[in-house]
Amino acid sequence: MTCEHQIISFADGEFPVKELHGIGLLETCQTLWTSAGRNWKNVYVATQIEAPYEGFFRASPHLFVGLVRSGSAKMAFNLSGEEGSTNLRPGQALILPAGKSFKVKLDGYIHTTHIYIRNSFLNAVAAEIYQQDLSSAIFNTEEMIQDPLLEGLITAISDAVEFDSRLPDIYAEHLARAFCCHILHRYSSFGPLHQGADIVMKPGGRRFAHFRALIETHINQKLSLADMAAGSGMTTGHFARVFKDSTGMTPYQYLLHCRIERARHLLVRTSLPILQIASECGFADHVHFTRVFSKMVGQPPAAFRKTIRE
Repeated sequence: MTCEHQIISFADGEFPVKELHGIGLLETCQTLWTSAGRNWKNVYVATQIEAPYEGFFRASPHLFVGLVRSGSAKMAFNLSGEEGSTNLRPGQALILPAGKSFKVKLDGYIHTTHIYIRNSFLNAVAAEIYQQDLSSAIFNTEEMIQDPLLEGLITAISDAVEFDSRLPDIYAEHLARAFCCHILHRYSSFGPLHQGADIVMKPGGRRFAHFRALIETHINQKLSLADMAAGSGMTTGHFARVFKDSTGMTPYQYLLHCRIERARHLLVRTSLPILQIASECGFADHVHFTRVFSKMVGQPPAAFRKTIRE
């Protein structure tokens, strides 16, 4: 294994599978495909179905990113002594820097893709882009994230394994370099998003963007405070206080705001029946929808649609 701080672009030999966390070795993990045998030197990818399990996993000397592709489950974890739990949903990802051991209890079935980046390769990218050594970087590992660009990069690397066995190592290297650039820029202390400006959940910040993405994805579903706090790394009470202090609204007030904004859009841009719009926007019935809409907009949905179209 080369020294972490040696600046190199390519490593000798295929990615060392023996240095993974070992999740794929579980009896409850059904591996679908991996990059093993492809001679990819600096990136390793595995896609699998994870069934309920509980276990402790040794630290890996490489960066790990796990993406939930489908399914849902509750996950309790202990990461280097920090305990927490979250409700996993499709599109969520977890970034785990090198040297972190963890304990996990999973209570459902999820379809996941795991990406490992050789640490010396990530260090080379950090030196090239930021002229800094990776050992000085601090990564965000306190919450599940929902990042469409990161998801797209993971999918591109995974698809290279699943659909085209002829692609050379250099193809994977270019994808891995783009992957590293995004991780370092957005989720490490090297990037502009982590210069002390995004500690609270303020509009325009990273945490707020994650919360908004959750709302947009599940706006037609019943969402509890626990659901909205999931992935924030906070208790429900602390989440509610931080959110109110940062935005001036409670999480539920903001959820209603988003639902009414969606309803306004559908009333203006579509010919959907009002009853269907109510359902699409997460309201249990037409009466509740009309009451909330009238209070926030100043007129009932039907009158609003008529006024806009006149």
